[in-house]
Amino acid sequence: GDTGFNLYLHAYGTYGSANRVNFHDDMFLYGIGYNFTGSGWWFKPFFAKRYTDQTYYTGDNGYVAGWVAGYSFMLGSEKFTLTNWNEYEFDRDATYAAGNGGKEGLNGAVALWWNATSHITTGIQYRYADDKLGEDFYQDAIIYSIKFNF
Repeated sequence: GDTGFNLYLHAYGTYGSANRVNFHDDMFLYGIGYNFTGSGWWFKPFFAKRYTDQTYYTGDNGYVAGWVAGYSFMLGSEKFTLTNWNEYEFDRDATYAAGNGGKEGLNGAVALWWNATSHITTGIQYRYADDKLGEDFYQDAIIYSIKFNF
């Protein structure tokens, strides 16, 4: 049956040019998660080991703990969803940490989405990162999005 537990796998990368000729940074996370759900809401925490393949470092690179959460609701006849994802990295390798803001970092976003139609969603996100993305300071941004849902 469905226990709520799941395997958590996540891979992503960034590249300075094609074929990783200049800077590249690939992250691979593998761990466990759990799904909590209710009437219109979900909360999915996870814990993962991290492996990094980067221009300046390759190898095991600490851990990541985080979550994905959301709440769907109606305001009048309109459908909205409030979401949050957050990743806390810790115990980074010293070589990697020297160029990426230290032994720990934070990365995530909070968003409000308006599901205007079954095919169109628009929203605003507050994106944040601290000691992450190759920098040793707090970064943030506001992102406006329009999405087409297939």
